[in-house]
Amino acid sequence: MTGTVDAVVEITPRTVSLSGAPGEVLEAMVTITPKDKYKFSILGLEQKFNTQIKATLVPPHMVTPDMAKPGKENSAWQVKITSTSQKAEDLYDIITLTTDSQYKPKLKIRVYAIYLEDKKNKS
Repeated sequence: MTGTVDAVVEITPRTVSLSGAPGEVLEAMVTITPKDKYKFSILGLEQKFNTQIKATLVPPHMVTPDMAKPGKENSAWQVKITSTSQKAEDLYDIITLTTDSQYKPKLKIRVYAIYLEDKKNKS
């Protein structure tokens, strides 16, 4: 069997890597853009682990113009990711988005947050 494979969705970035010092709030935005041929809606969001990583779904009508691609009708969804920790540690979570797409009913985003102790504070 040969042929081309159509992309159903563009996820940018697919993996989120955050790093900072304990006490900092780390943030990132992930953009999920359905391809024109495969439009879909995101029905829900769930996280695999109960960590200090939190994710919030931002539907297309809530995405501000500066976040959208110029000259295109905005069909992009976004996921706002925040992480907090009061100590030096590594955090990890998998965010699963449920869609109404027959081709991609589930989308996964991996999130890593690394909190490093500031070395100059050590005596």
